Parts: sequence; C-alpha cells; structure tokens
Amino acid sequence: MRAVTTLIGADDLTKLVHLAILTGKVKNAQRVSMVIVGDTETGKSELLSVFMNLKSVIWANDLSGKIVVDVVAPEVEKGKTHIVIPDFLKVLSHQKVVVANTVTMLSSGMEEGIKNMMFYGMQREFKKPVKFGVITAITREAYRLRERYWKSIGFVGRCIPVSYSHSEKTQLKIHDHIKHGFPARTIVLLSRKPGTVEIRATEAEEAQKIAKSTKPFSTGYRFHKQIRALCQANALARGSPLVSRQDVEEIKHLSRFININFTPI
Repeated sequence: MRAVTTLIGADDLTKLVHLAILTGKVKNAQRVSMVIVGDTETGKSELLSVFMNLKSVIWANDLSGKIVVDVVAPEVEKGKTHIVIPDFLKVLSHQKVVVANTVTMLSSGMEEGIKNMMFYGMQREFKKPVKFGVITAITREAYRLRERYWKSIGFVGRCIPVSYSHSEKTQLKIHDHIKHGFPARTIVLLSRKPGTVEIRATEAEEAQKIAKSTKPFSTGYRFHKQIRALCQANALARGSPLVSRQDVEEIKHLSRFININFTPI
C-alpha cells in the first residue's frame, strides 16, 4: 500500500518502525515493540501516522486496560499484530491506577500474552494467550521521568526505546520545506503475507554481535530476540524465506537508533 509523509530525513526511522510491524508477519519470530523517544516538534506522531491504515495495525489515540482486553485482544485474534499509539502521554494522563493497569495489560500482551484476566472488575478468558506488539511515542522529558520505573517493571526491554534528534542541517532543511508549503511525498509500505523466515548459524552469530554490542537491558536476552526478529522481518520485506548478510547489515545500520543516545538525523 501507499502512504503519504511530509517528514524530512526520517527514512531510516520509518523503515525501522515498518520492520517492527512486519515482525508480526514472521511466524517464527517475536513481535517487536518500540517506544519512539524524541524532543517536541520532531515529528514522532507523524512518523507513526504513516502506518495508520495498515491492515495489521490497530490505531489508538488513547487506551485503557479494559479496552486492551475487550477490544484490542479480540482484534488480534482476528489477525491484527500491533497497536500503534501516536502519543503515549495521552494514555499516561489518566488516573494513576488506570495508567498502571494499562501498562500492565500492554506488558502482558508483549510478552506472555493475555489469557485469563480477573483484574479490577474485568473478567475475560481467551482460548490461547493473545500476544501483540506495541509501537508508541513519547517526549524525551516524559520518558526520563518514567525510565527507572519502566525498567523496574520490565516495560523497557519488552518495548525497546528508539531515540533520535534533529541535526542543524536537518533543521534547516525542515524550515526550507515549511517555507515551500511542506509538500508531501508518497512512500510504499509492504504488506507481506505471513511466513516463516529461517536464519542460518552465520547470520545468527552476526545478529548476536549486534545485540551484545548495544548496552542490553538486564540479561539482554529479549533484546537479542528482537534484533533477530528485525533481521527476519527485513528478509520477509525482500520476499526471502532466508536471512542473508544483507539483512543483518541493514539492521546493524538501523540499530544506531535503538538506544537513548538521540542519534541525530
């Protein structure tokens, strides 16, 4: 399918998010989740809006734990793979108990899956655990305020941080773009059929090196699985059932954003 964007200099970030969503189509890979972290006015929500109409995506401007159980999980059972929340601050703006409940539900969906729910008046049972990915965005300041707590409950790690900033060169390009009426351009988003993507020992070793070269969360096991899944998704995007060195090199290139170093674009 085709999507419209006015973003400048964000092609690699767009591809990284796209690959995270495509992991939902790789039958033998973990669904990768991400929280995009950046300063205000750096286009985080617009970056995610590119994927609003993908068939595999549930687009949610706001969310609660009850909605995750009553609405999101049934949609995932029908074939959806990821929830995309353009501004996570809206989710975090509710009462403390509501926010804690929502983050717990999202954490469960990203890891072990939602199966039997009996929590704060909610009762729901699914035939098998319902697992999904989460893609969302938040400001640098809001992330910093919550980073320690999110690490303590395992939310960071299940939902890997992707950060970026705007270089002076990019800022000038954006101002020039605005001056000319910020013309949009069309990009192509791939919507592959679900499939299995194998990874050989050599490429698996290289993927492990990428994971270990980036500061891991806790043991780094989850991060290793996520890097591996992104390599598989890149192969799926090429239409290949086998990960090649090309796929690993692409993820190595994109992994410069998988941190809180705010890599400039």
